[in-house]
Amino acid sequence: MTNPTRRSFLAFVGTGLVASSAEAGDSIVLSGTVTNVASGPVPVGRLMIRLEEQGIMDVAAERIAETTVVSKGNRHSIRFSMRVKRSALRKAIDPGFTIRLERDGRLIATNTTKQGYSGRGKVSLQIEPILY
Repeated sequence: MTNPTRRSFLAFVGTGLVASSAEAGDSIVLSGTVTNVASGPVPVGRLMIRLEEQGIMDVAAERIAETTVVSKGNRHSIRFSMRVKRSALRKAIDPGFTIRLERDGRLIATNTTKQGYSGRGKVSLQIEPILY
């Protein structure tokens, strides 16, 4: 007879989602989308999404988690996911996102308004093009 716990573990191994129980207990996978405020698809480039502690005045934002996604310029929304430590999120006073879209070392788009994170659910973020 097969152990159901072992079967679940083997299923995760097959999809590449292996995490030790200690890691899984102190982290969550946060997922969401990034869309372009301007009409049209998210421009071509490398999208860097950071969840940061943004609530301490006169102190640089401290990174809680980050991920990078590539936009090919053919979608109106880009999906992302990142692993976030629960302990870091609990300690944060006012977590929020910083989003940068760069191409060839040049900033193409960013978020210009505070986009906070409540600690629950999927996230819907927006970027605006940089006008030079």
